[in-house]
Amino acid sequence: MKVDKNIIASGPPVAQEKVIYCDFKDKAIDKLYFKSGDRVTVKFNNIKVSFLTGLILRYSPKTQKKRFYSKYKHNTRTKWLKLNEFVLDHYGTVEVSEELLKLYKKYYCQKKNYWRHDPQEQLITQRQLEESQELSVREVIKRLVEAQFPRKTKLGKLAKVSQKTYARFLMGYHKRFDELIFDEDEKGYGTIRLKKGLDWKAFWAKYPPENRDPKDSDTEISVYDTNNIGPSIVDNLTKGVIEKYLECRKRPPGTKENILDSLQCLYSYAVNKLKCFGDNTPPINPTQNIEILKDDDSKFKGSYLNEISFDEHQVSQVDRAMIKIVRKKPFQSEALMLLTCVDIRPEHLLKFKKSDIKDDYILFRKEIKKDRSKAKVEDTKIYRTDEINRALNRLDRQYKRKCHQKHRFIPWLFPSDRIDWGTPKDFKTNKTRRRSLSGAWEEVRKLIKFEGSIKTLRKTYFTHEVELEKSKGNTTDEAIEKVAKKSHKGPKMIKTRYNKPPESVKMRKAQELSQVIKFKRSK
Repeated sequence: MKVDKNIIASGPPVAQEKVIYCDFKDKAIDKLYFKSGDRVTVKFNNIKVSFLTGLILRYSPKTQKKRFYSKYKHNTRTKWLKLNEFVLDHYGTVEVSEELLKLYKKYYCQKKNYWRHDPQEQLITQRQLEESQELSVREVIKRLVEAQFPRKTKLGKLAKVSQKTYARFLMGYHKRFDELIFDEDEKGYGTIRLKKGLDWKAFWAKYPPENRDPKDSDTEISVYDTNNIGPSIVDNLTKGVIEKYLECRKRPPGTKENILDSLQCLYSYAVNKLKCFGDNTPPINPTQNIEILKDDDSKFKGSYLNEISFDEHQVSQVDRAMIKIVRKKPFQSEALMLLTCVDIRPEHLLKFKKSDIKDDYILFRKEIKKDRSKAKVEDTKIYRTDEINRALNRLDRQYKRKCHQKHRFIPWLFPSDRIDWGTPKDFKTNKTRRRSLSGAWEEVRKLIKFEGSIKTLRKTYFTHEVELEKSKGNTTDEAIEKVAKKSHKGPKMIKTRYNKPPESVKMRKAQELSQVIKFKRSK
C-alpha cells in the first residue's frame, strides 16, 4: 500500500484529508487498518473501466467505517455520489461495481461523454419508489426495530420488556440480538440502539437472514430468519399462514402466545404506520382470533406458587426476615417491605423517584404504569397508611446512614448498589436504578421455613384486602368487586389470579361450616 503525503482539496465536501492507494480488492480493503488518526481518502490502483474511474473510499480510523463515494460531473459541476458502506462478504467491490454500472448504462451518454441525468437524484427517486411498493415481512421487521416499536394508538414507544420480547421472536434468535442495547427513557418508553457504533444499514448487512425452515431445527428460529413467512409479502399474510407457522414445530403455549403477540405488533405497524395496504386495508386481520390450546398442567417449575398466599403467621415471619437482611441488602429490604402494603408491582416500584414521595401520599406516575398504552391513564395517589409510613421511615433511616450519604445525588427511590461514582453524568439515568429484588428475596427465603415468591406478596396483599371487605359484611363476590374498583378495570383478575386464601384460612372456614351444619342437624 502506497501513501501519498500530499493534501488534496478534491473529494467529498469535508475537511482536507490524507490520500492513500489500495488495490480494488475486498481483501485489501478489509485489511486496511489504522488504530487512530484523521479520516483518510482511499484511491484504487487497478481500476480499468470508465464507470469506476471516480470511485474512492473514505475510511475513518475512529469508527473503522469504510464508505464508497463516486466522483462525477453533471452540468459542469463536480458532485459526489454517496454509496453504501463496505461490509466484507456483503457489500464490496462486486456490489459497488454492479450499482455504478446500472446507473452508467441508464443515465450516461457514452457517445458524447456526459451524464444525461443526475444519478444522485435518480437514485433518490428510485429508493422513494421502492419504499412505496410492497414490503416483505423481513422489511417490515427491519423498519419496526429501527423505529423502536412505536405504540399502536398513541405517541411514544412500547415498554422495554415488550420490545425485548418482540425483538427476540421477530429477529433475535440469532447473534444479532446481542448487538442491541435495550433501555428506557424518562417517560418509561423503551429505546433500542446498536453496540460498537454500527449503523442500521451495516447491521442488517452484517447479519443477513439465514433462510432456515423452523420445523427442521432443534432450536427456535426467528421470523426474520425463516424461509417461509420471512420473505413473504406482508399483504399475503393470512390466518392460515400464521397458524401453520405457529404449529410448524413443537412449542409450549406460552411461546406461541409470545410469537402471536409479536406478529400482531408487526401487522399493526404495517397497517397503521407504514400504510402498506394503501386505501385497501384487508377487512380481516390475520393475526386475530387465533386460538392457542393450553395444557391443564403447567410445565413452569414455579407454577405451584400461583395458588398460594401468606397467612398472618407467615406474614410476620417474612417481615422479621426482611428486617434481618437490612444490613446485607440495604434499600432492597425496604422495597420488599413496601410491596407488602401497596398495590404496586415490583418492576414499577423500582421506577419510583424520591420526588414521588409526598407528605400524605405516594405519586404513582402514569409514565411507569403497566396499562399506559391501552387507554387514558393519569397519575394516581397512594395515600400513606401506618404500614406504608413504617416502610418509608425505615428507608429514610437508610439514607441517613453515613455510608449512604452519597446516594442523595441519585434521583431513584431504590438506587443500585453498583453505581460508578466517577461518572456524575450518569447519576440521573437508568444506570443508577435498581432493576431487580430477586437477590434480596433469596436471602428472605433462607430465613423462612415455607415457600413463596415476590409475586406471593402481591397475592397476599389482595387476599387480605378481600378478607377485610368480607369482614364488613360483604359476600366474597361483593368484596372482590370493591377491591377491584381500586386497582383493576374489572373483578376477573382479582378473582382468578390474586384472591388466594391460604390453606390455614380454608381449613378454618371448613371447620366453621362443619360446626354450622352440625348445629343445624342437632336441632
